[in-house]
Formats: sequence, C-alpha cells, structure tokens
Amino acid sequence: MIDLHFHCLPRVDDGPTSWEEAVALCRAAAAEGTKRIVATPHVYRDPWINANPVVRDRLVAALNERLKGSPLVLAGCEYLFSDQALSLVGRKRTNPLTGLARGAYLLIEFKSNFVSPGAAAAFHELAVLGIRPVIAHPERNLVFSREPQRLTELVRRGAAVQITAASLLGEFGRTAQDACDEFFRLGIVHVVASDAHSLGKRPPRLAAAHEWVRREWGLDAAMGLFGQNPRAILKSLPLPYAPV
Repeated sequence: MIDLHFHCLPRVDDGPTSWEEAVALCRAAAAEGTKRIVATPHVYRDPWINANPVVRDRLVAALNERLKGSPLVLAGCEYLFSDQALSLVGRKRTNPLTGLARGAYLLIEFKSNFVSPGAAAAFHELAVLGIRPVIAHPERNLVFSREPQRLTELVRRGAAVQITAASLLGEFGRTAQDACDEFFRLGIVHVVASDAHSLGKRPPRLAAAHEWVRREWGLDAAMGLFGQNPRAILKSLPLPYAPV
C-alpha cells in the first residue's frame, strides 16, 4: 500500500513531537503493509506556515536515514485552500507548494465548514497549469458532506478525491462515514489515505480500511484506491482506476 497523506515530520505541525514518535508512527504504517508514505505537513494553515522547502526536505532525509527504507518517505505537503495562496502556486513564485512526491498532484484541504465559491474556477486554472488537485478528507467538510454535488463539480474540474481510512471505519463519526458511502456511490473516490498524526490519537489505519473497501466494494476498488491510483499519482500519471 501507498499512503499519500501522512503527518510524520517532527515538530512542524500537529503531528509527531519528537523523532522517536515520528519513527514509531512510520514503523506502525510499515507493519500493516505500507511501503511508501508521503510526508504532508500543513502549509499556510495557521499557525503552521512551513514555507521553507529546504527545511522540509532535510527532515524527510533525516527520517529516511532513521527508517532505513522501511517505509520510504517522500516529500509533499497538505495545502490549505485560499484564493491568494493558490495564486502563488499558479505563478510558481514560491517553492513549498510542491506536489505529492514533487509531482503534478497537489494535496489541498478546505476548512471544515467552508468551501470557497471560487474553488471551481481556481481548480480549472490549476488544471490548465498542469496541476491536479487532490482534495483531502472532503467527508469531514460540512459543505461537501451536505452538498456532495459541490464535490462532484470539483471532480469535473479535474480534481481527485482522497478520503480518510478512519472515516470509512466510523472513527470520525457517523456524518463522515455516511459521506464516504455517498461519495463511493457517486463514483468520486480516487484514493484512501490515513492522514495519520500520532499513534495515540490518529494512527495509520490503512490495513483495516483496505479490508473494508475489499469487502464492501470489491477487490478491484481496494487495489485501485490503495495501490494503483496512489502509484500513478507519485509518477504524475493519469489515474488508472476509475471509480464507477
């Protein structure tokens, strides 16, 4: 399995607070079958700015040295949507806005209770620039969960959708779990990731979520959402698995 959304860099956001915690979190993911993870620190989400990619890359290298390749950690970020911030992506005036594994896909989150009316137009502009947004955990956004057509519109604009393993398993409450079911029914789920933060409160749960998807939606869906599509994203390729 490949985990595209993982907070494993120490002392940069609400993830691990020490190297020991960071290593333990990554090893827990490896123990349940995750081979590669993308470190996705929050970018431009107050109070975490993380606007220096050099610092981020040094932390990724140091973590890989400690892990010795099991799992392999790649560089990325989780970017908070805002019209101003996305204009920087488009102009390429700033470097922390690197995509997942420095590729063409950019992980973008929305605030939990708001989706900008300008999101569709911004996503279209990003697509024109060759940047494909991956929307992080929309099932935990009150607008998307109540109005799934808003999410469908962004998918039409070129976005991919990443839902959280723990949401599938009911660990973020019934509303998020029901939203996952609805997004699956609509055929707009492209990736499942852990959004892991810590072993105590937000552990990696990909293995249990993989089994849930295999049981409820079939082996093809499990292979597509946990392997084929994440692998394509790391290589900046079109997604081979199309949800139906």
